[in-house]
Amino acid sequence: MPTNWIGWMLSIFVLLLLLLAGYIMKNSVGLLITGTRAEGTVVGMDTNSRVSSEPGKETLKSPLVEFVTSEGERFRVSGRSYSESPTIQVGEIVTLAYSKSNPKNAQILQWKEFPIGPAGFVLGFAILLILIWISGILISGDSSMDDPFHLLPAVISRFRLNPFRFPVLFLLSIVIPICMTVTYVFSKRALDLKFNGIKAVGHVVGFVSKKDHDDMLTSDFPEIKFEDYSGKSHTILGSSKKGPLASPLKSGEVVEVIYLADHPEKGIVNAWDELYLFPLFFGLTGLCFLFVFRMMLTGAMDTPTTNPGNHKKLMTTGVPAIATVIEANPQTHILHYRIDKEPRMPATVLADFISLEGTFPDWNPTQADVKMKRGDQFRAYLDSLKPTKNFYVDFNDKIGNNPNVKSMEEEEAYEKEE
Repeated sequence: MPTNWIGWMLSIFVLLLLLLAGYIMKNSVGLLITGTRAEGTVVGMDTNSRVSSEPGKETLKSPLVEFVTSEGERFRVSGRSYSESPTIQVGEIVTLAYSKSNPKNAQILQWKEFPIGPAGFVLGFAILLILIWISGILISGDSSMDDPFHLLPAVISRFRLNPFRFPVLFLLSIVIPICMTVTYVFSKRALDLKFNGIKAVGHVVGFVSKKDHDDMLTSDFPEIKFEDYSGKSHTILGSSKKGPLASPLKSGEVVEVIYLADHPEKGIVNAWDELYLFPLFFGLTGLCFLFVFRMMLTGAMDTPTTNPGNHKKLMTTGVPAIATVIEANPQTHILHYRIDKEPRMPATVLADFISLEGTFPDWNPTQADVKMKRGDQFRAYLDSLKPTKNFYVDFNDKIGNNPNVKSMEEEEAYEKEE
């Protein structure tokens, strides 16, 4: 077993997850890329009884498609996604991809028919494991957790990750796509209503009270009634009567409603805030987060870390001490050191001070620092009042080497063995 057995085990597990995700998508993606295209007609629905003892549950259905191959053979295949209300209806024309060696295994070319859910779950689990793995490397500074190909240290080095930057960048990488997705959905709806919507006259017939379970407050929403182009009556709710954009509508007022022909029940009041408020809010929020993300990547928003050079003024006011390197890993940008009292100098002001260990997770080594190795000793200076919090290590002032240096954890393990 190699010394970095943790990294090897995690690498093997992540690799197995990636292979599993690829295996799930193999058939569908293979047909999408290399399969022969054909047009098919939905001739019915294939049913699949729901495995459930709950009463009143409908059976799951999938479109049954008939198509003809380039050789003139006729086949019928069912979709791979079952639901109570399939989006593909009988009589529709759909595109399929099939293999000439096995036409019965044809794939309907719609996103819903691909096994994105199962493959995405496995892939997401692998990504989550990798993120936890990177967190473990950053927090512990343990080189035994490195992967065999040194890919994670390269990622850590490329993005200068540390215990502060990593969670912030991770959250931003989630929040930004969410904001942009919501912006796209609401913008598409607003533009669709603006250019394809049908306008109708609505009347405020009353108000409906709804209770917010989060803050336990009750809000009133104007109830608006209108008729679509076919004469069918619909009732929708306007904006709340509370908040900075409270609805000014009153009972009996006449408003203009806009709706799409295929979904008149989802009509809204034809006003700018109803159409554009959500896309503007989420769009601007996403741009702000994107700006922060860029600032983080360029280092413009880096915050002070546990760099022992933050208190350089202690060179003139601090108590002399010795810092010994326990681990210096330029690949992961982690510097692990131990500070002890200078044995050749009496320091009565540090009577209670034994030693301390620190990890510099955002170490940017210079050409000279790269040669730094375990046991190298440097001059350090401690704050006499708060020696464990305020200190400075002068890595330009090397004073020796102690090849027998041990971390506190190693000393504790040695004492237990003794």
